[in-house]
Amino acid sequence: MKTLNRLLLLLFSTFLRDVYCLKNVTLTIDPKVVKRHQHSILRCEYDLENAPLYSVKWYRGRHEFYRYTPTDVPHMKIFPLAGITVNLHSSNSTQVLLENIEFNLSGNFSCEVTTDTEPILSTAMDTQVMLVVQLPDNPPTISVGHEPLDIGDTLRANCSSPPSRPPAILKFLLNNIAVHRSEPMTRRKQNEYEWSDLMLELPLSSYHFSQGRLILSCVAQVTELYTANATLELESVRDPVPERVSAVNSVSSRSSYVIAQLIIFHLLNLISN
Repeated sequence: MKTLNRLLLLLFSTFLRDVYCLKNVTLTIDPKVVKRHQHSILRCEYDLENAPLYSVKWYRGRHEFYRYTPTDVPHMKIFPLAGITVNLHSSNSTQVLLENIEFNLSGNFSCEVTTDTEPILSTAMDTQVMLVVQLPDNPPTISVGHEPLDIGDTLRANCSSPPSRPPAILKFLLNNIAVHRSEPMTRRKQNEYEWSDLMLELPLSSYHFSQGRLILSCVAQVTELYTANATLELESVRDPVPERVSAVNSVSSRSSYVIAQLIIFHLLNLISN
C-alpha cells in the first residue's frame, strides 16, 4: 500500500510540474554600475505557467533583505541590512527600488521565485552583479620635465587623477598614439577613495617629430560611466620659427618714407632759391 501511495504521489507531482512549470526567472539591475548615494531598480521577471505565486525573495549575497508574499498581510517585508534602503512605495512582486546606495552593496544580488503547487513547491533563482562607484571630482592633470624637447631627449611626464572608487585607469597618448609607460601605476589612498598616478619615460625619435608639434594627452577612465582627459602641447626646438617678413617690410616702408621726405625737402629748397 505504501509503495502504491508513493507511486501515486510521484505521478501527481510529475503532473503538477508539467502543468505548473515555473520558467524564465530573470533578474535585471538598472543601472548595474551605480554612483554612490544614487538609486537602482532590481527587476525580477518570471513566468508562473498558471501556478499561484507563493513568494519572491531578494538577497544581497546570502542575506535576504526583501520578501513579497501575496498571502501575507502586509504583502511586503523588509529584513534590515546595512547599506540597503528599500523604497516600499515603488517595490512590489516584480521589482525593488534601492535608494541611497552604499559601497558595501557592490556584489551579487539574487531574486528567488517560489510557486505554490502543493504538495511540492517549485523554486527558481537568478543572480546578477552590482558595482557601486564614486567618480573623480575633476579631470586628470599632466606635469612634464624639461622643455623644449629634441630628438634623443627623454620625455618624462606624470598624470594624476583625483580620488575615486574604483581608481581611474590611466593611459598616455602622444599625437593621438598610445605610448607605453616605463613605471607601474601607483595609487594613493584618501579615505575610501584612491588617487591614480601614471609615470612616463619615453625616448624621443625622429618619428615623434614627424607630425609637427608634440601633443601629449592623458585619458582617465572609471568603468563605462566616466572618461576625462588632459592635453598639453609640448615645446620643441623643432617648432617652426615665426616669419619676420612683416617686420622687414615695415622697416623698409619707414625708410622709403624718410627718403621721400628728404627728396621733397631738397626740391623745395631748389625751387625757393
